[in-house]
Amino acid sequence: MRLLALFLALTLTPTLAPAQAPGEVRLAANKPYRHKPTGLLIPVSIDGLPRTRVVAWEADTDEAVNFQSADGREAISIYIFRNVTGAIPVWYDRTAWVIGHRDLYGGATAVVPPAAFVPPQQRNASALIGSYRPGKGPFKSTGAAYVPIGPEWYVSVRYSSASLAPEALDARLRSVIAAIEWPRKIEPQPDAAPVADCGQPLVTSGEAQVATGDKLGASALFGGLMASAARDDKKKMNAIDPPVVWCRDTGTYAGLEAHGVYRPVGTSDRYLIAFQDAGRGLWVGPDELAALIDKDASPSWSLAVVGIADTTQYANRDRLPPPTQALAISNKEQFTSKATTWGKKRNVTIGEGALK
Repeated sequence: MRLLALFLALTLTPTLAPAQAPGEVRLAANKPYRHKPTGLLIPVSIDGLPRTRVVAWEADTDEAVNFQSADGREAISIYIFRNVTGAIPVWYDRTAWVIGHRDLYGGATAVVPPAAFVPPQQRNASALIGSYRPGKGPFKSTGAAYVPIGPEWYVSVRYSSASLAPEALDARLRSVIAAIEWPRKIEPQPDAAPVADCGQPLVTSGEAQVATGDKLGASALFGGLMASAARDDKKKMNAIDPPVVWCRDTGTYAGLEAHGVYRPVGTSDRYLIAFQDAGRGLWVGPDELAALIDKDASPSWSLAVVGIADTTQYANRDRLPPPTQALAISNKEQFTSKATTWGKKRNVTIGEGALK
């Protein structure tokens, strides 16, 4: 629950912790926060609230800036993280789910439903915003907005207020967004729209087994190399490949109660398990690379945990594994390759047994 974990950071503890604890980022009290990779600048106070904390789960790639009134009745959190999987509609939907299920808000309901808007320095409605009324607790309203910065970065703004009604929070969220100094040039991103339920069910046929084949080891190796290199070509890929439109899978899967399953619209043979609301996920889909390496090979499905700064792949399966099985594989099995996707130094580690 990263996007809620730091809300009222001095008093709240997340139910589900991220992969690693956030580290404090020390800044002088009068020094604004600057996100190095994008140049995004966040002032020392917003909407009359002083900055209380800056933290990083992973330096540069996953950071947050918190603002809070002295009495804790007003709180803002601004998160900056890499776009490594999913899309604005997916991650907004995950945050909305957390808001609706967080005990602090007592079953919050949408009052200003999520809607697309045009963010600063952009020309189309690439962002989403919405406001909610808590069913209980100290706050009268809570809300969220998601804004892309080009193809590789997201900014999420959270605001909770004990004084403002949900109908008024929308304008306050927009004022927070306007107070941020955005990069002057932002590459246009696709129009955003709230994610909808998928129109057809996910098609699985029992538990998947490890796929066999002489070329699967090579697929693991090249898959790791491609994962490491692909992040550098994201801008080019974004210009060539049409944007994926996601839908929400409506299945019920044991062990995934805190996560969400999403699919590209019109597909039933692939899916993304979006972990909590933290920008990371498990992608499962047909292994097109293995088919290119061995044209006579039987179809197989790849599994990859996509992190903010690395991608971890697991042994291919002979059919599409159900989401519960896929999650168990990522939690228990030895990876076949692990590739860093951020920073000057890139490493690809091949797991034991991948080339046997």
